[in-house]
Amino acid sequence: MKYEDLKIRQSWTLEQKIDHTVGTIEAFLAKTDGKGYISFSGGKDSTVLLDIARKFVRQGFPAVFCNTGNEFPEIVQFVRTFDDVSIIKPKMRIPDVLEKYGFPIINKEQSQYIREYKHALSEKNKDKRLNGKINKNGRVIGKISDKWKFLLNAPFEVSEQCCNKLKKEPFGMFEKETGLLPIIGTMVDESLVRFQKWLKQGCNSFDSKRIASYPLSIWKEADIWTYIRKFNIKYSPIYDKGCNRTGCMFCGFGCHLEKGMFNRFDMLNHIHPKAYQLFMNYTNSGITYREALEYTGIILPDSKNRQQTIFNYGDLY
Repeated sequence: MKYEDLKIRQSWTLEQKIDHTVGTIEAFLAKTDGKGYISFSGGKDSTVLLDIARKFVRQGFPAVFCNTGNEFPEIVQFVRTFDDVSIIKPKMRIPDVLEKYGFPIINKEQSQYIREYKHALSEKNKDKRLNGKINKNGRVIGKISDKWKFLLNAPFEVSEQCCNKLKKEPFGMFEKETGLLPIIGTMVDESLVRFQKWLKQGCNSFDSKRIASYPLSIWKEADIWTYIRKFNIKYSPIYDKGCNRTGCMFCGFGCHLEKGMFNRFDMLNHIHPKAYQLFMNYTNSGITYREALEYTGIILPDSKNRQQTIFNYGDLY
């Protein structure tokens, strides 16, 4: 695929994108003997994907929701209003995952590199993460960013493993037991990694380690809301409370990019203060998550050095 192809498809009308999504799902099912399921997070994107699958492909299309114990209550309650949704759970509890593997800070890639450096069995592997390697285009890849090298000496572990233990492994086990394959509602605009992945494989992936379909790849967030309004489909009330991201409540990935005094943890503390306090007191190596986030430079609602500002939460609604 080419970047020009993506821009053309992203400029399509909503009806064209719906047709493309339906065609992508049907092509995936044709090549996998119909063994597909919707990975349903309860967020707006997967809600639209499930609606398309059940409205235009097949009624009662199977869907799976992983309840990690870390989802917004509004999401869990919303998911339970749907029929034919299997609910799976991870084997490990959240505090156990964080204590054993480390906190989700910065992003998955950098957290992985830091974890691999700190636990490398050879100097060669340490050097690989410290200095990276040059790819065929002459770019240095696979290295810990200079900005985050101070975390190599942090008194706590940093890791991407919470995603693996709380979500990837439960879904992997479900797929192994049922033979079903995932259809996932992610879009390329959400991250560089997803964009690069789309360039290599398009909307259906049959050659990678995990066979999967990504029928909403060419959609934009505005398309999602247009679809919701056009077909008057229900969505989780969490969005009406000012929350623009769902997923794991305690996740710190990308939080450093949220500029200003108001970030996801302010939102969490406002909507679910008890959950906020619970997550902030999870530990790794005797350090709380609160301390780890502040060590990284994240300003929290109850940070001692936080500037006192007047903020009207009603402005969010």
